Amino acid sequence: MNRIIPFVTLVLFSTHCYSSASYPNNEVDIGKSGDSSKVSRTIKLTQVDNMFLPSEIKVSEGETIQFVIKNGGSRKHEMLMGSMADLKKAANMRRMFPEKNHSDAHLVQLEPGEQKEFIWQFTSAGTINFACPLPGHFKKMRGTIIVEKK
Repeated sequence: MNRIIPFVTLVLFSTHCYSSASYPNNEVDIGKSGDSSKVSRTIKLTQVDNMFLPSEIKVSEGETIQFVIKNGGSRKHEMLMGSMADLKKAANMRRMFPEKNHSDAHLVQLEPGEQKEFIWQFTSAGTINFACPLPGHFKKMRGTIIVEKK
């Protein structure tokens, strides 16, 4: 038992590496928080209890997008962007530690009926994934952002 606590602590601190990683297999750096004065367009996303609508989004490299996300479902949902490997890690952490407060620049948490906005600049061409990493949601609530080269 005495070895478990240090191991869990190590896992918690070593899996928080979303925003600056370079990803293999045409997955890209997920970008950075965007400047509201540089928004080129708004994309609306709706979360329902088993999916994102739309589940595929196309943007251009360098584009700054204002996302408007509405939780149209009856349960709490999140939207987290990253590589599929990082999204799976996040979903596993949510299952292991559901009470832990999670926050990232590319994470939006919404209660049923709530709507939030965030601005993101896509800095590299490739594919970025998004999902709701909450327990029981991850397998179905996923989507893809295709960042096309300028």
